[in-house]
Amino acid sequence: MQTFTNEAEQTAYNLAEALADKAMSLMRNAEEAAEAFRTGQMAMRRQFRARGLSEAEADIRYAGTAQASRAIADNSFFMSQASMYNTAAATQYTKALYLKD
Repeated sequence: MQTFTNEAEQTAYNLAEALADKAMSLMRNAEEAAEAFRTGQMAMRRQFRARGLSEAEADIRYAGTAQASRAIADNSFFMSQASMYNTAAATQYTKALYLKD
């Protein structure tokens, strides 16, 4: 574990930790969106199976729904945001280490 002694190092480290926490929160949101997609898809498959239709037909129908589109869009957005925050956190960690040396 690195210890940061001066104010600039500590500030960079604290910012990096905050950014990493935000990235983890966004990843959880992305996972929830992916789970919402999967849950909706499974529900559509069950409905189609009960009517004697195939899973492929259910998947095609579900892919066109607003619920599926929203889940995919949310997942994509949260993943891109998490990636951005992770990159920013890595930059701040690097800055803290640079200032330490």
